[in-house]
Amino acid sequence: MTTDVTDLENMEVTVPATRLAECHASSAAESSAISAAVGTAFQKIQAFLNASGIPAAGAPRVVYTEWSPAGVKFTAAVPIPAMPPNASDDADVSIRATDESRALRFVHHGPYRDVRNTYDRIEAWLRARGGIKTSADWARYSPMWEEYLNDPATTPESELITRIYLTLR
Repeated sequence: MTTDVTDLENMEVTVPATRLAECHASSAAESSAISAAVGTAFQKIQAFLNASGIPAAGAPRVVYTEWSPAGVKFTAAVPIPAMPPNASDDADVSIRATDESRALRFVHHGPYRDVRNTYDRIEAWLRARGGIKTSADWARYSPMWEEYLNDPATTPESELITRIYLTLR
C-alpha cells in the first residue's frame, strides 16, 4: 500500500441535497468489468434523460454500495435540476433526491485505472488519523462515491479529475 499522503488533496465538505437520475448495476470485481458496467449504466441514464428532455445539472457519479472479490454493486447517477412533469421512472432508471450531508472529499488526478492508488493513500491517511483500524471500518464512510469532473472521451487521461467522497456521520 502507498503510504505517502503529503500531497493528497482533501477537505471536509457539505454536499448539497441533490436530485439524481440513477441506474443500479453490478459487475465482476475486475476493473475492465466495472468500467464496462459503468459505461452501460451511464448510457441508460443518458437515453432516459434525452427521452425525457431532462438536462444534466452536475458531474456524473458512481456510488459504490458493495465491494468484494466476488463483485461490485453500484449506482451510476447524474444530477438533474428538477423532475419535469413528463418524466417518470423506467425499468432501468429512476429519480431520487438525496439529503444534504457532510463528507471527506479527496481528489484523484489521472487515469481511472490508477484510482486504486489514491484509495490506498486515502486509507493510509485515515489510518494515520485513527479513522480506520481495519478494512471493515471503511463501512462507516458509506455511501462512498466518485464524481467525474471531465469527460474521458475528450480529456487526455493524464488530465482526468475524479473526486472521491466518503460520507461522515
